[in-house]
Parts: sequence; C-alpha cells; structure tokens
Amino acid sequence: MKTFILVLAILTGAVHAAHAEDTITVGLFAPTAPFGGSGDRVSFINALADHLSAEAGGKKVAGKVYSSAGAFTSAVKKGEIQFAVVDAPYAAAQGLPYKILGSAVRGGSSTASWQLVAKSGIKRLSDLEGKKIAIPGTGAKLNAFLTNALLGGEVDASYFGKIIEAGDAKSAATMVSVDKADAAVVPSGTDTSGGSVIMTLTSVGWPMFVALPGADTALATAFGKRIKSFSSSGAFSGFAGADAGKYKSLSGNFGRGSKKGPMVVPPPARLTVKDLLEGRSFSIPLSNVLDLIEAPSR
Repeated sequence: MKTFILVLAILTGAVHAAHAEDTITVGLFAPTAPFGGSGDRVSFINALADHLSAEAGGKKVAGKVYSSAGAFTSAVKKGEIQFAVVDAPYAAAQGLPYKILGSAVRGGSSTASWQLVAKSGIKRLSDLEGKKIAIPGTGAKLNAFLTNALLGGEVDASYFGKIIEAGDAKSAATMVSVDKADAAVVPSGTDTSGGSVIMTLTSVGWPMFVALPGADTALATAFGKRIKSFSSSGAFSGFAGADAGKYKSLSGNFGRGSKKGPMVVPPPARLTVKDLLEGRSFSIPLSNVLDLIEAPSR
C-alpha cells in the first residue's frame, strides 16, 4: 500500500511538472492602478494572457493576480511566473530589476499625475502637519515614494501624524470620505468624490509589462511585440513602448535630494593675481608733463 501511494505521488508530481512546463503564467501586481475591484483585475490579466497566447508556440498562457508584494516576490523567486504587469512604484523602489517590454496606457498616456486629496477644511500641504494621510501600498519603500518621489523631499515622513497604507488607490481615497484619514495621495483617474484635490503632484508611470528572470529570451521578444496590439476597455486601453512610462526617472526620485535655500551665501572665492590678469591687456595713455606743472607766480 505504501509503495502504491509513493508511486501515485511521483506520478502526480510528474503530471504537475509537465503541466507547469506547458503553461506560461503572467502575473499582475499593481495596487496603485485604478481598477474598480478584484474582478476587474482578474478580467484584465486573463484578457492579456489570451492575447499573448498567439505567440506562445502552442503553450497555454494563464493570468494570475497577486494582492501583496510578499506573494508576488515569492512567486518570482520560485519561478512560478515568467512575465508580469507590475506597478511602477514597486519596480522603481526595487531598482527596476526586470526587463521592461511595455508601458500600460490610460487616457492616451503611459504616465499620470498624482493628486493630494483632502477632507473639508484642509487647503494646503502645511495644513497636514501631524495629520493622517493614506496612500496605496506600493510593496516597497512606501515612505520614500510619498515624501521623495511624490512630494519632492519637501517634508519628512515624520511631518505627518500617521501614514496609512491602503490596499489600493480606491481604498486610499475612500479613507478620506469615511473620515479614517485627513488626506490621501492617489493617481489621477481615481474616484475622489469623498474629498477635494488640493495639490497636483508629480507624474508617475502606469504599470509596466516585464519579462521576469528566467523568462525565455525569444518568447520575451515575441511578447514585447505582441503586447503593443493589445486593446481593452478597462482600466488600461493598451500598451506602448518600454520607455513611455519614464520609469528610470521615477526610480531616481526615490533618493532624497539635498535642497539649498535661495539665500545661501556662496563659499569665499580664492583668486590669485594671475587669475585676475590672465587674458587681459592694459594700456596707460601718455600725459603731457607740462600740463601737470603750474607756472610760478610773479
């Protein structure tokens, strides 16, 4: 009996392995993207997988949604997914470790400005000192994304009373309307009916379509071409080229830049006589010495 169970387990494992080899999985991890809900995410990634299957060489292409950075990262490390649609803030915080094949398009653009949405009575950033602010969970370096990438290093994370990590952009905006947060930062296109937009922040790229480590090179090239003909009526209408999302610029904004006040006194200049006279010519006009001598009085 034990031998039979062992053989059955081996055969089952072999079947699962063969099935995995015949399936290409495309993951989706995009918490800041303005999807209406989990159902919209599933529909989007399944439609994309179906579109890519024409270039899969007969293999099945399946979509899978990941709701947390931990689950997505684990799947990547285990090689369970070969391609993915990934949130730009998450990938940029990681240093863009994937091969970018395309940039998602919404409203005709691969980037969108983010907005600071606040409840009644808050008119400017200075009104938020010590207050609660909500932001969609990016999965990595959340504070740096908020204070450096979005707010340009104007304030530290300690400026706010509390930074609340929301499940997605829609949830972050909802926290303002139900009075669980004083303000929220969300990408434009998010329903902000529960608050007022008090600031327009920097532009951030929409999710990127990437080939993950270990993905077949030829297949990545084929998918990179195929992705550009994908069309949808959902959160994203399609995909543009890899550079359209300006992801390198976003990645560089995670570090805090040094700011100098406009009235900073420059360091003292150290100039030599040679520095002052080099390249210049001087001439002294001749004077009539008789004009300088006064005749004696008689």
